[in-house]
Amino acid sequence: MKHQILCPLIILLLLVGCGCEQSPASLHNLFSQTDSTPPKLLHYEAISSKVVLLTFDEPLDDNSVSMQCNTKEPSSVSVSSETVTICLEEELVLGQGVPLQGRVSDTRGNSLRFSLTLWARNQNPPTLLINEFTTKGSETNPDRVELLVTSRGNLAGITLYAGRDGVYSDRYIFPDRMVERGAHLVVVFSKSSAGDFLSSELQAGLSSNNGCLILARSPEWESPLLDAVVWGNHTTTTHEGFGSEDLAMSVSYLVQRNQWNSAKSEGSIDSTDSTATRSFCRDKGKDTNSKEDWYICATKEASFGSVNSEKRHTP
Repeated sequence: MKHQILCPLIILLLLVGCGCEQSPASLHNLFSQTDSTPPKLLHYEAISSKVVLLTFDEPLDDNSVSMQCNTKEPSSVSVSSETVTICLEEELVLGQGVPLQGRVSDTRGNSLRFSLTLWARNQNPPTLLINEFTTKGSETNPDRVELLVTSRGNLAGITLYAGRDGVYSDRYIFPDRMVERGAHLVVVFSKSSAGDFLSSELQAGLSSNNGCLILARSPEWESPLLDAVVWGNHTTTTHEGFGSEDLAMSVSYLVQRNQWNSAKSEGSIDSTDSTATRSFCRDKGKDTNSKEDWYICATKEASFGSVNSEKRHTP
């Protein structure tokens, strides 16, 4: 009887002793190691007029991939680890977006549905500079932006944003069109009766006091940038002096990509004295990605479509 009582006690003490020595870090839920995150689309591009590459952040299940381009099945879809190659039935046309819908799953069955717009790759883009703009427009002198062509090329797909890709209030996507060095292109961002200019998608107007313009090579995610400009009234106190988180983040984005030299409002062009006819003008093609490249012209000296006036506003 005595031995019958001692044996369970000894076993219990051994179990308690083992439990006390067990590290909390080793006590984990076995299910916590299971992957439950769907794949993420990292990049996409048209490498030719009929071939598109999609890159994801992890290997995919070959049998899970389904695609539709402009409501049609592609000619073929192939998967190599995290890359999907799509051969289209019809060629992409320069300057014209085509919708693509798809579904993919990783090797554990986590799935992702997505929708995006494909753009033909422009192999011969020109170089451009934002050369003149106004942000306090009227019906006769609307908000508008002038681009200066500095080398010959095809404009197809080049995109001018009021903001940046994914966070913009308006934009203009150029069609298939050749331009020569020295040409001046004018895009109107608000409704007006003035001139025969190109019109932005929404005619939403530009931000009067604090804002940015970005020129990108295409409307695709993370497209290479061609030029940018930032303006501010230098009196706003919130969000680094820009008044909104979106704008502050856009300026930071430009600084990271070496398209602007300051993330602070003090480093932007001072918008205080600009008007509908006193435009922001680039100073003879200077391009240091800073406010030093710019001045405000004298009243009624805005010169959209031609060489910038050298008459400067004196406060």
